[in-house]
Amino acid sequence: MKDNVWIIKSNEKMAEILEEAKRDWPIAAAESELEVFASFFKGLSDETRLKIMAMLLNHDLCMCEITSALKAAPSTISHHLRILEKGKVIHSRREGKFTIYSLDEQAGKLLKLLKEGVSHV
Repeated sequence: MKDNVWIIKSNEKMAEILEEAKRDWPIAAAESELEVFASFFKGLSDETRLKIMAMLLNHDLCMCEITSALKAAPSTISHHLRILEKGKVIHSRREGKFTIYSLDEQAGKLLKLLKEGVSHV
C-alpha cells in the first residue's frame, strides 16, 4: 500500500505468497490436512458441540450420558459427536455395549485457551 492506494499484486507475486504460506504453515501444503483442520474448527463452531467438549474436558462419557445432560434427542447428539470425531476433536472407544467419548488432549488444551481468552473480553 502506497499513499493509501492499494496495489493489486501480480500473479507471480501471489504464487510466491502461497509458497511462503506453505513453508511457514506446513498444513497449508496438503489438501487432506486442510480438510481435517477445517473439520476441527467446524467442531468448535457450534454451541452444543462446545458444551459436549466442556463436559468431556474432565470426564469420559457415553452418548446416553451426554444426551441426558443436554436434554437433547439421541439423533442430535449423535450428529454432533460425528462432527467432533471427524475433526479429531474427540475420540471414541467401545466398552461392552457402550461407546465412550473422550476429548482429544490437544483439543482440551485449545478449549482451555479459548476459555481464558473469552474471559478477558
